[in-house]
Amino acid sequence: MNRYVIGIDPDCEKSGYGVVNVETREVVALGACDFPTLLDVMDVWRRGEKVSVYIEGGWLNQGNWHLMGRMTAARAAAIGRSVGRNHQTGMLIEQMARRQGYDVRVVKPLRKCWTGKDGKITAEELEMVTGYHGRSCQDARDAALLAWVYAGLPVRVRARASPR
Repeated sequence: MNRYVIGIDPDCEKSGYGVVNVETREVVALGACDFPTLLDVMDVWRRGEKVSVYIEGGWLNQGNWHLMGRMTAARAAAIGRSVGRNHQTGMLIEQMARRQGYDVRVVKPLRKCWTGKDGKITAEELEMVTGYHGRSCQDARDAALLAWVYAGLPVRVRARASPR
């Protein structure tokens, strides 16, 4: 296993990233940035170390339907365009990372089983799982969880105390 695992949640505007140090079992960095800056961030963690990169590949899902209620064709097309741009960004990140010599894997998105909107992980849940506390956006939390899981670290969730 490489010393650092970087998880990436691709987005056409700002991709989320999370970096896990496997030896110390901690999230050492997370954030969101544009494509060129993300490549710089990845280089910072390499510093002669072997780095594994896991990219969330939503395009690996069988289907991705976002039709809701009485959505117009124009709205559905706009969502499809946005999803396609995000997928293309992920594919470009993969190409650039491979070209720069990273150990890269594109993986299916993790199951959404958390208490946040659409089953996404909240800041409180990320802290419970990884010990990381601090401000973070949703894309960064998703990327940090991806890195944590693929670093082979345990995902332990403490049950909340029930109200009396």
